[in-house]
Amino acid sequence: MVATQLGSRRLIWAGIRGDDAEPLADLPQLAGSYSIIGAYRHRSTVEALAYEDMTGHREDLERWDIDDHLDAPASQEFRHALLSQLGRPSALLPYRPSRFLSSIAFARRDRCLELGVFAGLQQAFEHKPWVETSVAALGIPCVPWEYVAEEELHRVEVMVERGPVIVRRSRTSGGEGITLVEDPDLVEAVWPRGPEALASVSPYLADTLPLNVAATVWDDGVTVHLPSVQLIGIPSCVSRPFGYCGNDFGAAAELPDALLDQVESSVRAVGGWLRGQGYRGTFGVDFLVHEGQALFVEVNARFQGSSHLASQRASEAGESCEYIDHVAARLGLPVRPQAPVRERARVGGDLAHVVVHRIDADAAPVDVHPLVDALGDLAGWTRADVLVPRETVVHPGAAVARVTMRRRLTDTGFALRRPWDRAIAMWQSQQVGA
Repeated sequence: MVATQLGSRRLIWAGIRGDDAEPLADLPQLAGSYSIIGAYRHRSTVEALAYEDMTGHREDLERWDIDDHLDAPASQEFRHALLSQLGRPSALLPYRPSRFLSSIAFARRDRCLELGVFAGLQQAFEHKPWVETSVAALGIPCVPWEYVAEEELHRVEVMVERGPVIVRRSRTSGGEGITLVEDPDLVEAVWPRGPEALASVSPYLADTLPLNVAATVWDDGVTVHLPSVQLIGIPSCVSRPFGYCGNDFGAAAELPDALLDQVESSVRAVGGWLRGQGYRGTFGVDFLVHEGQALFVEVNARFQGSSHLASQRASEAGESCEYIDHVAARLGLPVRPQAPVRERARVGGDLAHVVVHRIDADAAPVDVHPLVDALGDLAGWTRADVLVPRETVVHPGAAVARVTMRRRLTDTGFALRRPWDRAIAMWQSQQVGA
């Protein structure tokens, strides 16, 4: 039905990773993939361009944003390429809306259908205090954030005296902008100063399980996709303490029915709130399971790092994936029926991926193939993608590879099982000073 609705329009993916376009490959309209990293190479019929191939640099995309580099020569070249692609009847599907993409879509409005929200609306959904207070008003259990002005740091010092706290900027991504504070004397030094002069503070919750769930907002309902345990802050994979580094769907399949029911109910309520704010399409919700209860952490009003793997999981289970659901919802198609998450979560075997980042402090080229070879020797190996080109300069914190396995990789979300962790750590040790 989606292919029929798209008709003769050419579908253009504009994302962080070119390989994320693969779930769209069954749509005959897929004609282009324009990404920041990892140019799409799987099908010769899809024209592909990656920003990093023009600059020779792979950036840490939790800190680097094309909206901050609109005047750079590579950004201008990238813009001209997209404008040319959208010169014919087309549909632009963004991973995450941006000023860069919205301006292009408006310039081609007479022939291009934009399948994402306006960048200004997207920015509103990225303001965490506004979203959190709105979600809390729905009666959904949330992490107990307090919002503290810079002028009142003494409040935070008092909190730290009672135990460790998390300090977080109002806009964060992938674990960037989140700090654990255990010493009252360090509050002022680590405080995230900025124009807003505000940060969020919460007691540090130990013994939690990080969950991620994707869903899609339609005109007439919300569909909820399968949950995964999120991989967070694993030292062999990422240098930031709360950095995103993968998802494990098998690890979430054994969660109690009551917890899955609570998660599904919360996600549907969040989806209903998003619809009321004018949002249509796929989004994600992060939770921390603490003392048997799923506490709301944040909304990602866009696709996510889990979307590529989640789409594979859905396809193998005979379900529609979040990419296709997003396009269908943006086209105004009716919501599709679903069984409860607790029934669908038990279907299918183990499936997980781990995202490996450069943890060395220097920018330099790396050879990621020894890492791929080492992980390829382990049971359950499926594929590696988003591989950094050999001559590309890799900046600290940048992703170098995404590896998919048909195995459970974690029990807690904060540690990898030993064979995978050992192989990645050994490769990382060989990169220090290289």
